Amino acid sequence: MNLELARSLDKARDSATEVSRIVSSHKYPGDRRTLLVTGLLAAMTQYHQSVLQLTKSGAVTSSYALTRAIVRDMRYGLWIISCATNEQILQLEKDSEFPLSIPEMTREIEAAYRADPFFQNLKDRWGARLNRYSLTGVVQLGRWEGDASSGLRFDDEEVRDVVTIATLCIVVLAAKFLADQKYPADSEQIEALAGGYASSTS
Repeated sequence: MNLELARSLDKARDSATEVSRIVSSHKYPGDRRTLLVTGLLAAMTQYHQSVLQLTKSGAVTSSYALTRAIVRDMRYGLWIISCATNEQILQLEKDSEFPLSIPEMTREIEAAYRADPFFQNLKDRWGARLNRYSLTGVVQLGRWEGDASSGLRFDDEEVRDVVTIATLCIVVLAAKFLADQKYPADSEQIEALAGGYASSTS
């Protein structure tokens, strides 16, 4: 692992740690909507820790699988905060299944945050890569070497992008959660963490 990638992993770890510190500094109501989002954030944070450990150990494919779970949970959380009706929340609790597909949720989320500069800026910078890295390794046929024994190939820039996406998903959901909970200063503080990743885009 080269020094630049190692520094990116440390930056991702520090960003996620700071998000956790800020989110855990408050007490929240016990309603279903809030409990669902705090649960998603807790799961995403654990996944993120594992992404970093797996990446450092060279198990990149496994870290990608967890990153896909982080992306999915971010979408779930944003939809719960901004779009889900009380009836849909009750249905989710009853059936343990989301009432909409991921594409349907994504359309509703994008409509809800259309006027949000922070959300739109991140979407413009990272949306295409987020969708690309959400595909499974089997679907991403371009990753496979011609020699079947060589398996999958990953370069450091791509690994750094995936870790950044996993980190930004936590940042986005935590920021929107805190704004919804009426902690605007903390929401803005978390949003500021995303600014450090601007130079990572091409």
